[in-house]
Amino acid sequence: MFRNNTNKILNFREERRLDREIGPAVTVIANGAAFKGELVCKDTIRVSGHFEGDIQTEKMVWIDTGGRIKGDITARRVINEGEIVGDIRLAEQVDVRSNGRMIGNINAARISVAQGCFFEGEAQIIYPETGRQKKNKSN
Repeated sequence: MFRNNTNKILNFREERRLDREIGPAVTVIANGAAFKGELVCKDTIRVSGHFEGDIQTEKMVWIDTGGRIKGDITARRVINEGEIVGDIRLAEQVDVRSNGRMIGNINAARISVAQGCFFEGEAQIIYPETGRQKKNKSN
């Protein structure tokens, strides 16, 4: 029987890259926890519980399955496996995974929306440094 290990290799590489991107310090809103307010930090934020308010970080926001954010997010990268009701602003990369739910607008340089997810809103490809929309070339 032939097995393709390509996906395992890619997943391992993705995990290692994410580990480097996440960094040593992570702010966690644990499963079962609810937080309301504004969260501003320099490191990665992982949301497994519920958060209501705006989030701003220099690194990543990762919403786990079952995690929920109601508010706007400004981060370098956003991975959504849970639910976001709000806008994602000026990100370098946004991934809405297959079990993710996104209600709001996405403004990012790279956007990945997986098959099976729910996305209601607008997506715009922008330059994070300037916040300007990329121009389409037509010849």
